[in-house]
Amino acid sequence: MNIFSTFRLVFWPASLIISLAFLNGCAPTPAAHLAAGGGHFSTVVIDPGHGGKDSGGLSGRGAPIFLREKDLTLDTARRVRDELRRAGLRAVMIREDDHFVELDDRVSIANRQGPGAVLVSIHYDAVSNHAMNGAKTFFWRADSHGLATRIQQHLVAATGETNIGVIRRRLRLTRNPEIPSVLCECAYMTNPAEARKVALDGTRQQIAHGIAQGILEQYKIGDAGIAPVPEIWAPMSRGSDKFEGNRPRKHTHKKAQAT
Repeated sequence: MNIFSTFRLVFWPASLIISLAFLNGCAPTPAAHLAAGGGHFSTVVIDPGHGGKDSGGLSGRGAPIFLREKDLTLDTARRVRDELRRAGLRAVMIREDDHFVELDDRVSIANRQGPGAVLVSIHYDAVSNHAMNGAKTFFWRADSHGLATRIQQHLVAATGETNIGVIRRRLRLTRNPEIPSVLCECAYMTNPAEARKVALDGTRQQIAHGIAQGILEQYKIGDAGIAPVPEIWAPMSRGSDKFEGNRPRKHTHKKAQAT
């Protein structure tokens, strides 16, 4: 069963492609639709987790439907991008299709957007315990706590999922970027009930809406009403961290691109 839409290849005139590329490079800033907000950012870098040779998590043999994390993340990220752009924010995708991007390259792409940007990485969870369910959002930097909190609140409100919470964890996509950055685990693909839900367009739209609304609220009012957290110094995250015993390895099918 193919849960995603089939796209028809369309060939555009070269002149139109050039014009569209120019317009994309001049994507509207929030000033076109939104008043200047308290979040102090105008660009959202959206990172669909995994891709290409890295499928990420898999729903597993016992699941009611076969799902690959890389497909779910890309579809969800596109929906978040579209909602943010409709609202007037500039949205930049780390990947627009099914290809592999190294974690450190994702960090570099985010850093190139400058201090007026935030990074939101989108993932789905896969674990050996099929009873695990719910959504959670990771952050590391103190300036990312408000963004993580608002995304988690809106994600849970939009989907009705179990609220696992906002978790401080040193990952390459939460520690290494020079801009506020969070990583969302939107649902457990290995939970049969959640697998059935995220296979539906409507559920992925709810997830994307929750993420987008959290970003937009953070854009508008910043950290107002959210208790601050202290900064914690730590070295840059590395791929070898997962072998050094500084946190439990909980994933069975993934994560080639988690640390």
